[in-house]
Amino acid sequence: MGDKENISASEISEYAFCNVSWQLDREGAPRSGHSSARMKAGVRSHRKVGRSYRSTGMYIYTISALLVATVAFILYYVMSLLI
Repeated sequence: MGDKENISASEISEYAFCNVSWQLDREGAPRSGHSSARMKAGVRSHRKVGRSYRSTGMYIYTISALLVATVAFILYYVMSLLI
């Protein structure tokens, strides 16, 4: 891991994926064969949660909200040209 005062973009990505793993890496926690197996299990668990999140409709809700915001912006822009 890099300098403790500077955080790289890849570290931000690691933190976003799993903040506990990021913190352990940052503290220099050793990785044994057992922890590697646990990490693989954690990756599988994160993927399962990700699939579940997308299947609950939050993905569609987010896309719909962005679409509504885009349409509202376009309408506002067109109306401002007409006035």
